[in-house]
This record gives sequence, C-alpha cells and structure tokens, in this order.
Amino acid sequence: MSETPAFQHGLDSPSPFQAPANAWRLQGWCSAVGASRPPAVRLLCGERIVAGQTTAQEIHSPPPPCEAPAPVATCRFTLAGSLPPGIHELRLEASADGSSWYPLRRLHLAAFPPPPAHIQDQAPAATLLGGRRPPEQPPPPPRAPHPRRILFALYGDMTGNSALHVAALADSLVARGHECIVAVPRCAELAGTHRDPRFRCVTYADCGERAALFAGGACPDIVHAWTTAERVRRFATTVAAAAHAKLLVHLEDNEAAILASELGLSEAELDTLPAAELERRVGEDRSHPRRRREFLARADACTVIVDRLAELVPPGKPVRLIPPGVAPEFFPRPRPAALRTALGLGDNHTILFYHGNLHPTNRADMAELHEALVALNAAGTPTTLIRTGRDFCPLPGDLAQRAAPHLVALGHIARHDHIAPLLALADIFVQPGAPDSFNNYRFPSKLPEFFASGRPVVLPRSNLGTRVRHGVDAFVLDRADAAGIAAAVRTLRADPALASRLAAGAAAFAREHFSWDRSAESLATFYGTITAVPD
Repeated sequence: MSETPAFQHGLDSPSPFQAPANAWRLQGWCSAVGASRPPAVRLLCGERIVAGQTTAQEIHSPPPPCEAPAPVATCRFTLAGSLPPGIHELRLEASADGSSWYPLRRLHLAAFPPPPAHIQDQAPAATLLGGRRPPEQPPPPPRAPHPRRILFALYGDMTGNSALHVAALADSLVARGHECIVAVPRCAELAGTHRDPRFRCVTYADCGERAALFAGGACPDIVHAWTTAERVRRFATTVAAAAHAKLLVHLEDNEAAILASELGLSEAELDTLPAAELERRVGEDRSHPRRRREFLARADACTVIVDRLAELVPPGKPVRLIPPGVAPEFFPRPRPAALRTALGLGDNHTILFYHGNLHPTNRADMAELHEALVALNAAGTPTTLIRTGRDFCPLPGDLAQRAAPHLVALGHIARHDHIAPLLALADIFVQPGAPDSFNNYRFPSKLPEFFASGRPVVLPRSNLGTRVRHGVDAFVLDRADAAGIAAAVRTLRADPALASRLAAGAAAFAREHFSWDRSAESLATFYGTITAVPD
C-alpha cells in the first residue's frame, strides 16, 4: 500500500495469568480502513514477536467506535503467550498486507511469579496490566422505598477518574433499587472497562432531548451533572428542562483556578475578556467562568467531593459532601517479594508508586515528586518511581531526562482494577503538593487507594492532609515539595517501626472513612430531600 492504512482497534478484558507459567490471552478486534482484506495483528516485546496472528477472520461486529469511510475490513484476534516475571512493555501492531507493520498501542504487562504455598490463597492473581483478587461480597443494602431514575452526565469517557466515582455510586444505587444511566460524550462501550457494571452507559446523542431511556420509556427524575464543564452544562440543562427533572451539579475541583492556570491568566483577567474571546478559549472541555455561576444558580442542589468546595456553591443552595470510597481489591495485599527480585529491586531499594496524569495544573507538584526521586538516588537512597497515567504536558527543563533512570512509566491503564496488584509493590506512597487554590479544593482520587493499600502515605497539609493525624494516619508535610518528600522517605526508611505504624494507621483510616456504600446511601438520602416522593 502506498499510504499508511488507518487502523482502529479495541481490546476485550484480558484474562488472568495462570501461575506459574504466566500464560496470558489477549483478545480484541482490529479494522483497516480502505483495505480489501482483514488485517493481521501481532504483539512484540522489544524486537521479539511474542504472539502473532497471520490469518485473520473477517467479522462484521463489533463496529469501530467512530465512523469511518468504506470499505472497512475488520478481524477479531486472539493472541497468547508467556513471559518471565517482571514488568514488560509490549507493542501491538497491525498489517494490512502482511509485510508492513504499524503500531496500534503500547501495553504494559506485569507478570507475577507464583506466590509461596502458604500465602497462595491470599495472593493476587496476575493479569495483563495488573490483576485483582475476588472482592469480598458485602450483604446487599436495603431496597429504597421510593426508587428514582437518575441520569449521571460525565464530561469524559468511562476511563477517567471521575468515571470511577460515578460508576461506583451508580452501582451502589442500582443495588438499592434505583435505576441509573450514565451519559458520556462518546465511546459508551468503554463502560466495559469497569467490573460488572450494573448501570447502563449511553452517549449524549443516544439521550435525545429528554433522555427517555429508562424502563417503560420514562425520563429521569434527577440529572446529576459531573461537573461544570461546558459540554456537561449544555447537555444537563437541556435534558433536565425537557424532562422536568431535578438538576444537581457535582463539584470536584476549583474550576476557576484550573482555568486560570491552563490559560496563563488571573481570574480577574479572565473576567475582563470579551465574551467571544472567552468562549473561544474555554471551549467545551473547560468550565466557563460566567456560565458556571449561572449553572450553579440554576441547579436545585450541589454535591461536593471535599468540604472546601461548598464555599463555591451559591449561598442557600442545598449541598451534600459525597466523599470518595475505595474498591475492596485495593485493600492490603502481600508484598510481591519475588517480583521485586525479578525487577532487580532489593530490600534496600525504595519503591514509590503514583497513578495519575501529568497536566498543566499539577505540573509544578509533579516536578517536585520527580526532583525528590532524583535527589534520593543522588544522596545514596536507591529509589524507583512506578507511575501510570497520561502526560498532557512535559516536565520542566531536563527533569524528565534526569528522572528517567529511576522511573518505570507504565502509561495509561484503562481497567482501573488492574492497578491494585501494582500498588502492592510500593513501600511508600507520596502525594506531592502544597496548600494553594488548586490543592485546597480537591480530593486526589488516588488517596483512598494509597491509604487502603496499607503503606505509609506522605502528603501535604492540604485537602485530606488537614484531616489525618501526622504520625498516626500519615506523614503530613507543611509542603510536600522535593526537599520535604526526600526527607520523609529517608525518615521512614530509617525508622521501620514508624513505617509499620503509619502503614497500619493508613489502612485503618481507609476502612473508617472510604466507603462507596456509605457515600451512595448519603447521596440517595440527599436525592430524597430534593425530589417529591413518587405517586
């Protein structure tokens, strides 16, 4: 072919490894736009082909997630193989002619060795991109006496941090007898990245004007907008008005501070911009400062992820704190000592783990974490940072190059539950940052999982850091900058008793404070205060 084919692809949920062989199976589909025959697919580790499919079976479903011009040749593939224990970077490639290969995506495989016999019942099964142990099944919650129809409106797809919160709350609400639908701008099929979702996921376009998608063609009683991004505001206000539904708005960040940071302007300067210029700069992904205020004023009630955000709600507006929870698979797991050995990381080596994106608003905080990593290694404390997430901007200067020898970057992991066994590798968790207009009004979504994992947590005296007890629940710094982080890590490494006490305190704090079930019950009660009891 004279031009590079346009490939589209999707992956099904990987199946668990079967220890001790670490055998895995990867299934999915691939389409070649403009091709006359289905593509071939292969998987490489370095330059070695670890699995390949030379004969593809043509299929007609599932369709590509986005419209593409005909013709489109599509295949479903199954790739299988095995690799030794460790973290491996794999490349998925496709070919339309069997000779020229093109990259589809990079994957990271965490191959866990078999656990010792005495802990086999407790140890996590390893999977492509991580794994999970079967969670304990809690008793079913009581059924709601007055079930409601709830439409959640997300600003992004089902792989983001906000989607984790909405999915957990929706599942728990469905278990209580409510009917929940989650609307996303596009790619509703990514709801499959969540384990056994009980809710329906649809696109904004599927909803039409009234979202009459509930049982019997009914409309929602409640439209819960997550968050104040422009595309959410437009969709939620339209549907709530047409369906005569109550409108709630959820706040999880100081959107004004984020917008100012991303645009490089102060909030006062933003207010002076002409309407057309402000509209152009905000777009659909951000929160429009003027329309956000109108949106919150129009809402029947608000929910917030952290109490400081209630300051941004109009006076007199009903508001409810809905703290995040944590899934059971994130609670303490045995340390995978054999995997550490396979990675060449001995007992004297400190492993930090951070799952989160790098973006303009947290760039300075992430730079402090990476500077601490460099400083620890330079000062004789061998430390590796394992990180997942996307990079939406670079680190400043040459910091990325200086940190690279001490960093294992796993990239974006779509299935969040695959992160849980990787967290078990960590000796210490660090949330960088300092009290400011961004950090004071947020609740980093990774913190519940840090605490639940039962390792010492280092964090600044901001958001959750104002509630935990230093030396009991966590290691709290006035500023979690490079110097403070490095000093905290050295202190914890030098004092095993303190590290053990903080690990136990973190897990206990998580059990007491982070429960999706309790948060969902609080949310259901709040819904009841703002909606009339159905006839």
